[in-house]
Amino acid sequence: MTQFKLVITHFKILDTINDLNKDNLYPTAEGVYKIVAGIYDSEMKDYTHLQTYGTLISYGSKKVARYIMMLQRKGYVKKIFDESTNNLYLQLTELGILSLEKYHKRHKNPYIKKPSENKKTIVKISK
Repeated sequence: MTQFKLVITHFKILDTINDLNKDNLYPTAEGVYKIVAGIYDSEMKDYTHLQTYGTLISYGSKKVARYIMMLQRKGYVKKIFDESTNNLYLQLTELGILSLEKYHKRHKNPYIKKPSENKKTIVKISK
């Protein structure tokens, strides 16, 4: 049996949850996906300043949800219940916080945003 090893994607997800938890904000898996995928809508416009915003643009929501589920199974993330919305939200555990701090000690600037190019969809070609 292989041992669980955190990869850069796990740390991006942990960092996203941690940055939100510091401000007493608790995301769902879909909220984490929108941030790391760089989806811009009315809800996400306040979170574009996060260092992980738009760093996993090629990942789908199901793939991000699988990473979150694995982090939850291994004890890095837990779900908390909010009575007002009647929903479960993500919060880092002590293990998640310690792992993230250890990672940041080794890597000073770990995330590089790759801005999406604004490709033209209609061009005029002269013949």
